[in-house]
Amino acid sequence: MSAAQARMATLAALAGAPAGLSPGELVGLLTEAGLGAEQVAGAAGEMLERGEIGLRGGVFELAPAGARALLEIHAAIERALDPSPTTPGMEECPSIPWLTTVQTRWLDAVSLNVAVSPDALRPLIPAPLEPEVFHGTAWVQVLISRLQEMRPQGAPPLFGVNFHQVSYRAAVRYRSRSGAVRRGGFFVRSETDNALMRAVGNALVEFRFHDFGLAKVALKRSGGRLDVSVTPEPRFPGGQVAAALDVSRDHGPPRGSAWASLDELRAPLVECYDAFGVDAEQRWVYVLTIDRGPWDARFARADQVRCELLEAGPLRGAARLDSVLHLPQPCPYRWRPLRRERW
Repeated sequence: MSAAQARMATLAALAGAPAGLSPGELVGLLTEAGLGAEQVAGAAGEMLERGEIGLRGGVFELAPAGARALLEIHAAIERALDPSPTTPGMEECPSIPWLTTVQTRWLDAVSLNVAVSPDALRPLIPAPLEPEVFHGTAWVQVLISRLQEMRPQGAPPLFGVNFHQVSYRAAVRYRSRSGAVRRGGFFVRSETDNALMRAVGNALVEFRFHDFGLAKVALKRSGGRLDVSVTPEPRFPGGQVAAALDVSRDHGPPRGSAWASLDELRAPLVECYDAFGVDAEQRWVYVLTIDRGPWDARFARADQVRCELLEAGPLRGAARLDSVLHLPQPCPYRWRPLRRERW
């Protein structure tokens, strides 16, 4: 273990012991973590000199300088793992915070993975966004889910709202002014079965890219079968979905799928954390980032699927259903504050 790792381990051990640790206790803890006794002694000596730890009454304690150092290390790790870092020129939007900083859980979520001709999808996506192409085709995911207890972060579940949501997420990318390439989704269409949530979604004028519609949505699970039904209101035509899915196990990719496995599909279509909106007049790109639990998805078998996206409208004749994913376990979601940058 390197000197930097020994320092970090020592800081973490003392942070977890408010009453301090004797030299013997510190050595015992850190040798269990893989450090040698000489490494512990060397790290402790250097940190005493820097004032990051103190020794009082024969007990090591974390000093304020050590606490600051540990927070800086934590922040550096967080930045390194951040799938959507803030880049130069990006700023938080003056939104009403509770419209975006919310939390919820997805239950019985379904993703219909649709392969689309890039030329057919491009007119539905505003510049500077471009369709991402995998295996020679662009992709739209029809995401249908039951959202449980959506509420402002920190509010108790009692104040949450339960509803269904349908989103047509196109896989896109763009290059920011700083040169960073961002990947994520652009929603070409969305519906919900909750009028209040529709009003809240459409109130976020900074991020609006279409009129969030209303539909009757049902996800009915019976053993290993999941029936899905989406019937939009007449004023929002073109979004009817009906599917009968076998979700009893992971069926693997269907014959003819572009994806050989879930691992191959994961990076392009699952590990996407940004949703984009565009204000062409003001030249803003809006970025709404999701922090979520793992998408423990598996391939469902589609015994029957009818999706108007494939049969009518601007994608008629240019789209085909590739595969279906199902999330059998609840997945926590939390939205970060809305950000924006010029393009």
